Amino acid sequence: MNKHLKLFVSLGFLILTLTSCGGGSNNSSTHEHTWGSPTYTWTSDYSSCTAERVCSGDTSHKETETANSTYVVVTEPTEESEGLGRYTATFTNTAFTTQTHDIDIDKLEPSKYHGESPVLSEDGTTITYGLYPQTVVDDSSLISSLNSLTTPESNGWYLYNDEYYAKVSATPYTSSYVFDNGATIVSGTTYWFKCEPITWNVLSNNDGEYYILSNVSLDAHCYYNSKDERTIDGKTIYANNYEYSDIRAWLNNDFYNSAFALGNSNIQTTTVDNSASTTNSTSNSYACNNTSDKVFLPSYQDYINSSYGFSTSTDSTNTRCCKPTDWARARGAYYSTFSSTLYNSTYWTRSPHSGYSYGAWVVNVGGNFYNGDVYATVASVRPSLSIVIA
Repeated sequence: MNKHLKLFVSLGFLILTLTSCGGGSNNSSTHEHTWGSPTYTWTSDYSSCTAERVCSGDTSHKETETANSTYVVVTEPTEESEGLGRYTATFTNTAFTTQTHDIDIDKLEPSKYHGESPVLSEDGTTITYGLYPQTVVDDSSLISSLNSLTTPESNGWYLYNDEYYAKVSATPYTSSYVFDNGATIVSGTTYWFKCEPITWNVLSNNDGEYYILSNVSLDAHCYYNSKDERTIDGKTIYANNYEYSDIRAWLNNDFYNSAFALGNSNIQTTTVDNSASTTNSTSNSYACNNTSDKVFLPSYQDYINSSYGFSTSTDSTNTRCCKPTDWARARGAYYSTFSSTLYNSTYWTRSPHSGYSYGAWVVNVGGNFYNGDVYATVASVRPSLSIVIA
């Protein structure tokens, strides 16, 4: 063959080889490919994802792989906020990268009766938990229906249309007192009240264990029903002894069993410090033994603790002011009628006064402190407790 012809044939073969896909054959295992960027396609239910890449030199050359996904809940939904779920697909072919797809999870439907379990606010400052009578019912049609109810539930409340209600014969502090709706509270009149979730202020959070305080005064109750001392197990028990007080017994029985009848598993038993150091004087002779309680009153020192959000001053301060519910007003709770402190309540601490055997410290309508006679029934109750939220 002519040497010029041989050279032409050789060059032609080389050109054919170089222009075929960087490989040119359908056998991708024996030729190098120039792959484009992979694409990823999820199924409509995100149960699997298919990866594919195509050779840029010959689009008939493709690599595909379908991977089944796994699903995890990244953020649990609550009644107040959506959650986050994530699907993940992982491929065996190292050319394909792991793919994820996030979805929003709908907010939880409000529990049937509310208050069954604690719900932390998004900003972490309040918790709703438990139920208690709070707002007076003023709908005449609803009142008529409630009046036909004859059998209360085990906690003394009445169930109507999946809501709880309680009734009481009113004993207001004065004849001029009103409910939040402006209606005068008439002594001796029976009123109905809706049982609503209790809102608690978060005083502290220790790795999911919350010390919480009701943000309103929920009821009215005496500290102890007499100014007289007693003898128990050979010991003199003064009227302002918190361990043997009526209010402690009421909190851990009547209040606890009604407010948390629908769910109490989050509530911790707290060792309550009743030493003199929690009162106004480290030499307070009326300090009592520590107690183990589900529900308790904060101490004098708690209410001047800045880490709990209170002013360290014992003078007037809005940090300690709160208002009584309609229920508490009907039950005899005192509230202020002065414009500067309008509707603010007085409420008990657990701390005995150091100067009187029948005195206990009360937070006044202005947020300052005064000595209250333990047998007074007009001071309100502002409960506290410790709960754990997993």
